[in-house]
Amino acid sequence: MYKTLLVPLDGSGNANKALDVAAQLARPGEGELYLLHIPEPGSASGTPAGTGPTHASGCTAEKSGRTIIDNALDVVDPRDVRHHVLVIDGTPGEIIEREAIRLDADAIVMGHRGLTRGTGESGGHVSREILARAACRVITVR
Repeated sequence: MYKTLLVPLDGSGNANKALDVAAQLARPGEGELYLLHIPEPGSASGTPAGTGPTHASGCTAEKSGRTIIDNALDVVDPRDVRHHVLVIDGTPGEIIEREAIRLDADAIVMGHRGLTRGTGESGGHVSREILARAACRVITVR
């Protein structure tokens, strides 16, 4: 079991499966999940680490990001797992790596393939980048 897990979320099916796995891996009573969403560039929805999501009226990307976070909370809330929401602007690989270090994460739990920014298609380059660079354990989920 793990105490601190970072879970990047992009709305893909694999990211949602990773969240489910992370919730199962969190140490009962002690484990914490950090749900990280990195908005699409230009959405003006990111906030500094730890301050949580904000709302930008009329912004499709912001609404999509809010939906991603709301869906994640629907998964973790009933399980009584401590969790924190992080919404941070930037390049996904860099942000995930930096936050894992800042949080002293035991592991990053992420989808094997996510959505490619701007296209909505299945990617995979971010998970490969994190596998190569992360200082902690990386668990990829299919």
